[in-house]
Amino acid sequence: MVMAERYGIPSTKLISLMTSWQVPFRNVQKGDRLLIMTDDAMDPMVWQSAMAALHERAAEVTLALYPRRTYHCGDPSAMAVSAAKEADVVVALTTTALNSGTPGLRAIRAEGGGSGRTPIWLMEETTVEILTEGGGRVTLEDLAQICDLQRRIGEVYDKGKKIHVTSPAGSDLVADISGMPAGHFADRWSKLPFERNAKTGKLSGGTWPFGEIHIEPVPGTANGTIVWDTTSHFPSGLWRDPVTLTIKNGKVVGIDGGAEADQVRWYLETYGDDNSWLVGGEIAVGTNHRCWPPMGLMRNDKKSFGAMHFGIGHGADRGQVNSKLRLEGIARQVTFVVDDDKVICQNGKFKV
Repeated sequence: MVMAERYGIPSTKLISLMTSWQVPFRNVQKGDRLLIMTDDAMDPMVWQSAMAALHERAAEVTLALYPRRTYHCGDPSAMAVSAAKEADVVVALTTTALNSGTPGLRAIRAEGGGSGRTPIWLMEETTVEILTEGGGRVTLEDLAQICDLQRRIGEVYDKGKKIHVTSPAGSDLVADISGMPAGHFADRWSKLPFERNAKTGKLSGGTWPFGEIHIEPVPGTANGTIVWDTTSHFPSGLWRDPVTLTIKNGKVVGIDGGAEADQVRWYLETYGDDNSWLVGGEIAVGTNHRCWPPMGLMRNDKKSFGAMHFGIGHGADRGQVNSKLRLEGIARQVTFVVDDDKVICQNGKFKV
């Protein structure tokens, strides 16, 4: 990040970018059909290097480039959604975050590739810095380490009913996390991303950078305060002043702070709906040790080791909070305690 700030990004950085795609694209085979979905605000070196790396593996790769959406979670271009129906995998390299609750994304996952379900590789807001200097540098050995940590955390969540989240900046929130299927968390979060299904041979889903385990609270049960002290989907960049969310019975009832708080409030009022203020979203702890220090870039910082991204709005796991937006923000060095006595992490350091 320092190099980019001081000197800009040279075209020769393409060499490192090609290396950075080796792990996420490791299982792509000849003839696989992949659609790269991007917009006109994305750094061309990102999607060009991804396209080149996939072409190098003899995949059939197509680019769908459209004007940047006005806000995060805005649907992709209708023509891009139509193209996705022919793909085995969609590689999301847009500059706005996608939302699994939007009509376009539901159509891709339900109708594409002739398989009944098309994976979307979530890589939105990716930058050259993230791929070459941040969380995108992980190796296969790193992935195995991350998955093992997530398995251990998941085993605690699977037995738990309540979570208490605190942070040095002032977060202090409790919520009910019960009601998920037995073994859900340990099974889901211990799996390597971008694998092939042993039975069907089809590619599975994944995110990049990889490294988070999230829980979605039972609607209406979250109470307390969350302090976003690093960044958010909006406004982007490292923040000057933290933003305090006051939450009562699963709904944001107050947003306080400096200029960033004003922008968060404006964003929700302008682009959201009534349910965008609900605590659907997710409470997630980052497990990628390659992501520190924070860059002020959501795609990297939401995976940061021992940090939390806390989302409001649409909740994909339980399917009970449906909204236009999901807005996520970062709180660093969190403490997670399950059922009052099981410490997941303390001040950003894992205890499981």
